Amino acid sequence: MRHVILAPLGLALILPTVAIAQVKINIPAQHHRVQEEIHARIENTGSRPVTFCVEFGQTSPKGGEIESTPSPFWVQRNSDGKWSTLMIGPDVGSIRAAVVLGARESKDFPFRLNNSGRMRLRLNYWRGSIPDLDCHAPPKDLKLVTSAVFTID
Repeated sequence: MRHVILAPLGLALILPTVAIAQVKINIPAQHHRVQEEIHARIENTGSRPVTFCVEFGQTSPKGGEIESTPSPFWVQRNSDGKWSTLMIGPDVGSIRAAVVLGARESKDFPFRLNNSGRMRLRLNYWRGSIPDLDCHAPPKDLKLVTSAVFTID
């Protein structure tokens, strides 16, 4: 009898935490060319806002020129089964700012890569609206979301 009571109680405690995973990274196509513009979308599917940091000093190659492409992502490439982070932006003195994404809202971040291989995007975010978040010293209670793997040839 005790198992009959505890099982629904356990599910009631687990299901709300599963539903909280509310941020997705959507990349419409899984294959791209080097320097092709890729449109990544951050989607907040939850009922509460989320906050993430955007690096406004990021650049991407465009033909023979460099264009500014603000980005909240870190890009990783798979080499021999291991993921490593690409160094694609400025390292010191860049401008980082908090962006709040409301409930059920999305925001696009186009970018280009000059590398080839199997890639993925990662994003740190925080639950709630934190417009004054210090992106150079963010709080520890971050969440992490990873995109699907895509290929650059």
